[in-house]
Amino acid sequence: MLRGQVRTASGYRTYRAVDRQVVEGTLRDVIGAAGGPVAVHSCAPDVPFALLRRAGAAGVSFDFSLLTERDEEAIGEAVEGGTRLFAGIVPGTDTALSDPAGSVMGVRTLWRRLGLNPGTLAESLVITPSCGLAGASPAYARAALAHCARAARSLADNPE
Repeated sequence: MLRGQVRTASGYRTYRAVDRQVVEGTLRDVIGAAGGPVAVHSCAPDVPFALLRRAGAAGVSFDFSLLTERDEEAIGEAVEGGTRLFAGIVPGTDTALSDPAGSVMGVRTLWRRLGLNPGTLAESLVITPSCGLAGASPAYARAALAHCARAARSLADNPE
């Protein structure tokens, strides 16, 4: 939408990118109408963290595996600005799950690279599935959510 990469029905062309100010204003209206804190989810690369913050999102949910170095500054600014992050660490479809503490090593590394206080991890970040669990079996969905809780506990108990 923001980068003009949404394909038309025929697949031969793409729609024009929507002006960022229009998107921000529309999101601000929608978020304001909610009457309370709103978290926004994106499972695409290049999450517009700054735009979502300016529009009033209290939290941003994203697929952690899609982050690039370009996103790091915006993430640091979001954390310092009080935005809650919902980091999609656990795959959303049936797969073998690794050690919960190992699942969040990338988060710890990112925090260190950004120079953020490790003690803020538990209050600034929630561990979630990467993009919902609609395609998962019920047994995997339960296991994935339990894995998220154990991984979050690992971050809280040992943020470094």
